[in-house]
Amino acid sequence: MKMKRIMLAALFLIQPFFLTTAFAERVVVYGLDAMPLCGVVDGKPAGITVEILQEATLYGAPEFKFVMDVPWLRAQMMVQNPGNELNAIIPFSRSPQREDTFKWLGELIQTQFRLYSFNRATPVLTAGEAAGIPVGVVRGHAIIPLLQELGINKLDEAPNAEINAKKLQHKRFDTIAESDFIAFHNWRKIGEDTSLLQEGLAIGEITRVYIAAGLHFPDATAKKIADALNKMEKDGKLQEILNRWR
Repeated sequence: MKMKRIMLAALFLIQPFFLTTAFAERVVVYGLDAMPLCGVVDGKPAGITVEILQEATLYGAPEFKFVMDVPWLRAQMMVQNPGNELNAIIPFSRSPQREDTFKWLGELIQTQFRLYSFNRATPVLTAGEAAGIPVGVVRGHAIIPLLQELGINKLDEAPNAEINAKKLQHKRFDTIAESDFIAFHNWRKIGEDTSLLQEGLAIGEITRVYIAAGLHFPDATAKKIADALNKMEKDGKLQEILNRWR
């Protein structure tokens, strides 16, 4: 009986270790439907950031399971709250407003936020001009506080970038605020010529897009991800992936 109690006590002591190890082997990654950065193509996760992380697993990062059907604002809340899964979020723009509330696991890509217009006499080149017109944005996008700092507050929100592009196409408004990769990809996706998309005012500095997580994310797992991405950058694999999507 005494031996049985000892074995049970030992089991309870080592159980957290096994649970932690199991979680560390796979990270659930919540993604925004924001191709070409990430999304779903033919029923499978796809995009630049997905491909980078899939390759990172071969370089020593944990396995990643991609979930693309959770609303963006809810996904951000989920990764900030400890639960029964180890999770992260992509493609997540690093900004001063977010800096202290997320753990930044690794940079995946750099992009530029900008105003894009369609069928205007001239593109929107100043914040003052943009402040007087409706501007289409994706709900929960990191560009929103940057626009508001410039006094651009007439924001027409959409659940994803493709719907935003369609609203621009159908003249619900004539200007959107979006990153370069995403704006041009979705404009092509809806059958439009990218030469007709007018580039306007740049919003903020070059944006660094990360895989991010809540502050509770284990440091050891974060280091595995960062180390894998660093190895990919040094041997040219990261640039090879980016070049395929340009």
